[in-house]
Amino acid sequence: MGQVKITPELQKKFTEANIRFEFGGHSELVYDADFAVISPGIPLKANVIQELLKRNIPVISEIEVAFWYAAAPVIAITGSNGKSTTTSLIAHLLNAAGKSAVACGNLGKPFSEAVYETLESKKMDFFVVECSSFQLETISLFSPHCAVLLNLTPDHLDRYSSFELYARSKMTIFNQQNIEKIAVLNIDDANVRRLAKTKAKIYPVSMQPVEGAVAWYDNDTLCFRYCEKTISIAATDIFLPGLHNRYNILSALSAVIPLLKELDGLDDGLKSFRNIPHRLEFIAEKDGIAYYNDSKATNVDSVKVAISSFKQRIHLILGGRDKNGDFASLAQLLTRYVRHVYTIGEAAEIIEQQLSGFPVTHSEDLKQAIKNARAKAVKGEIILLSPGCASYDQYKNFEERGEHFRNLVEAML
Repeated sequence: MGQVKITPELQKKFTEANIRFEFGGHSELVYDADFAVISPGIPLKANVIQELLKRNIPVISEIEVAFWYAAAPVIAITGSNGKSTTTSLIAHLLNAAGKSAVACGNLGKPFSEAVYETLESKKMDFFVVECSSFQLETISLFSPHCAVLLNLTPDHLDRYSSFELYARSKMTIFNQQNIEKIAVLNIDDANVRRLAKTKAKIYPVSMQPVEGAVAWYDNDTLCFRYCEKTISIAATDIFLPGLHNRYNILSALSAVIPLLKELDGLDDGLKSFRNIPHRLEFIAEKDGIAYYNDSKATNVDSVKVAISSFKQRIHLILGGRDKNGDFASLAQLLTRYVRHVYTIGEAAEIIEQQLSGFPVTHSEDLKQAIKNARAKAVKGEIILLSPGCASYDQYKNFEERGEHFRNLVEAML
């Protein structure tokens, strides 16, 4: 266990359970195992993983092990963008409909922890699991009752040598599904249409009327049905702005409705849901300038979604650790929506090179970027942190980066 800090509590737990352990590295003992459970952050090409595989020791994901012990159906959500929002919304809707559901996986609480907490009580109707491509690389028997594929755009190309390899890892979510299970597919996404293969019953998601859909938009009205009952809600009554969130809402409803016997509670659940932290999160407004935290935008396509969600002119903070993102592809949207860009972190020079010709200010860190943006912004404009990069150059994770942004903004109030 390389980067895990050993604490007396953790050491005690391992000792009491008679579990051998090593921290800060590993010896040959790691190869004396029936199988190895890999952290998602460790690539399969790592030397220790390659040696395990060479010795025919299975390497599996944490979500695979958790699935072995899960005593309730699993709803698994993957895609390039929108996973955490959709995972949280599905769990929220199920709870609003009177079911017990927990959101877990890649968005915070590990799937294994959620399963462990219910081993004795068995009091859980659904596990709603956000799945990253890293977690899906090493599954075998993992077979969600409902698998949701939101979209597919290039991401993590610092880990995968091609988009096709990245997409292939996502597609493993369908490998063990059969005709009795459910697949929710965004058929408006060309890559999803091209690559998604499943034996499960498909519930399509589209902004156009399509056969088999259980939820759709009629202009600015959300509609969903079960049997002969149809419910309509004004889009303005749901606090999830932007076209991308319309897809998230349709995907969530398409996953939930087939699992319920009636629709009671879903309308209230939609109206009471609030977006997750660090995803287009409103922080504050001062002197007519609004501040939004989108620290969870760790790829370029998430940035495109973010800046397309506002009508006001934007001062955009980009940067962090590069994931081989194509920042030049932002050019058209920047011209339309963004007044100025402020770069931070390791990727700053890369971004500046790719955005040559657009107004960019190099900023050493987030504090300086906010200061620079505040000096240029005027009433009615937005200062938006939507980095398009990983956070690991300056922060432990995107949550820490987002909290730092929040603290810096609130300190100005």
